[in-house]
Amino acid sequence: MEPISVYIHIPLCMHKCAYCDFTSFEGRIAQREAYVDAVCREMRAQAAFFGRRRVRTVFFGGGTPTLLTGAQIGRIMDELRVCFDLAEGAEVTMEGNPGTLTAENLAGYRRAGVNRLSLGVQSMDDGLLRSIGRIHDTAQAVEAVRMAREAGFDNLNLDLMYGLPGQTAGQWEDTLEKAIALSPEHLSCYSLILEEGTPLYDQARAGTCAPLPDEDALGEMDEITLAMTGGAGYARYEVSNYAKPGKECRHNLVYWACEPYLGLGCAAHSDMDGARFYNPDDWAGYMKMAQAGETARSKEGEGDARERRFERMMMGLRMVRGVDCGRFARDFGAEPERVWPETVGEMMARGMMARDGERLRLTERGMQVMNGVLVALMEEDDARA
Repeated sequence: MEPISVYIHIPLCMHKCAYCDFTSFEGRIAQREAYVDAVCREMRAQAAFFGRRRVRTVFFGGGTPTLLTGAQIGRIMDELRVCFDLAEGAEVTMEGNPGTLTAENLAGYRRAGVNRLSLGVQSMDDGLLRSIGRIHDTAQAVEAVRMAREAGFDNLNLDLMYGLPGQTAGQWEDTLEKAIALSPEHLSCYSLILEEGTPLYDQARAGTCAPLPDEDALGEMDEITLAMTGGAGYARYEVSNYAKPGKECRHNLVYWACEPYLGLGCAAHSDMDGARFYNPDDWAGYMKMAQAGETARSKEGEGDARERRFERMMMGLRMVRGVDCGRFARDFGAEPERVWPETVGEMMARGMMARDGERLRLTERGMQVMNGVLVALMEEDDARA
């Protein structure tokens, strides 16, 4: 059977950031042990249903996974090794907040088998960090990297955000310079997206936060990112991700390639054997389900072929290597050029897309206007419907 990846959601938070719309809960630290029990119960139930599948990557996301102790992460990893066949050399990533790390827990995470750490640094400007509700400062971010290295982590990602309220291109350049000086193996550089229902969305609409950078400023920040990461030896392999050679995030590549993954924990989503399902996104609902030994089978909507093939194109074009046209044709009966002849033809003529053997990809120019390319693909689909 095809190998899978496993995502484990840890929805604990010390304080919810102003921009965050992920499922997370403050004030539940005392319930950590009960939550670990629930995840292990759910894992056993899912393994009974899907069988002892080979697992090639694991990802602890949140929330703030580093609010769990090393022993608690160890319990989950031990259960995973019993329930599934964890591949030798599997990538095991854990997200972390620099304000919650301890040397003791970092050592415990390494003992448990975590071999990749992704730190939510976001900015190296203390004023900007305060404005978006982060609980750490720049000094703590630097110290977190030092402690992670001392604990033996040799595969480290720093998450950074640009387009923050009031942020200038100079501030973004300064953040990148300081982050690169820490020599992480990987950098994720995301443009802020205002999500409806978050405090920052409400502040921006009410005009009670600093103005957001305009398109020209965002374009300048994009150019700074490409120049500085390239100059420091990081290769862009996805629209927002840059890695030293061989240090691409293997787990995220599973998502972008639309390959199978099993989600465990509150609000976790799965795409397994052609079926999509998701867990309850409320704490009580998830705990009740897991403690009863049940598994979610609420279908997210498997979608028709048209939806699935657009998703494959959308996710594949995020990667610099692009869409695997041979796999696309096997799954959907035709290569992308035949599904969207007008849009693909036009984008190739304009130098926005290129075909390299079996792969169709966006050029660097195309990456800059990726949303427009996707809209054109959708419109061509709609015109035929």
